[in-house]
Amino acid sequence: MNSGGFATAGTQVMLCQFALAELRAVADQAHAAGLPVTVHAHGLPAVHMAMTVGVDGIEHCSFLTDKGPSQSGEDLARLAEAGTAVCPTLGLAGTLVPPPNAAALLEKLGLTVEQAFEMGKRRVGQMHAAGVRIISGSDGGIAAAKPHGLLPVSVAFLVQGGVSTTAALASATSLAAVACGLGDRKGRLRAGYDADLLVVDGDPVADIGALARPTAVFAGGRRPAGTA
Repeated sequence: MNSGGFATAGTQVMLCQFALAELRAVADQAHAAGLPVTVHAHGLPAVHMAMTVGVDGIEHCSFLTDKGPSQSGEDLARLAEAGTAVCPTLGLAGTLVPPPNAAALLEKLGLTVEQAFEMGKRRVGQMHAAGVRIISGSDGGIAAAKPHGLLPVSVAFLVQGGVSTTAALASATSLAAVACGLGDRKGRLRAGYDADLLVVDGDPVADIGALARPTAVFAGGRRPAGTA
């Protein structure tokens, strides 16, 4: 948690919660033990610090300043070259009631929640175009409009931001598996891999909305109890 979160009362999201030397110690010690490091970072200083110490992944990666996101071509090039996995946590179901921290920033920027999400879609499209490794996640469970099971919406948001359907699907399958350290057995349809399958009504390459129309789910080649 190199920056605070919008849902936490009393948190100043723009401030870093670690000194550079502290975060570097975390990254160095983890990497020495063969462990990856993912950093939660909204504010621009927190994102820059995470990039500087060479973390493996960044949650949100909002590049936020008091005047709005400041996502430079140079920063995107650095992320792409490092191969950092960026999870922008897009996705929304219904109307999101922003917590006080988020509401204050939106008011300052003159944005609605919907406008902020549209801006987020465009930013992620720019990241992808610059070669940044995008993985899908939704921040599911933090609010009524962010329920668990929101991943199909998160993937669709990437497509709406300009990411191809095949790349968006990879962000939730093969690329996500690699980022989670499971790329040698999950995330692909391949001999020797776990047979984890989502069967949908339609072709998601042609219509990403098909992800929201599941007809069967298999985990390790078996249908879990209680699933279609």
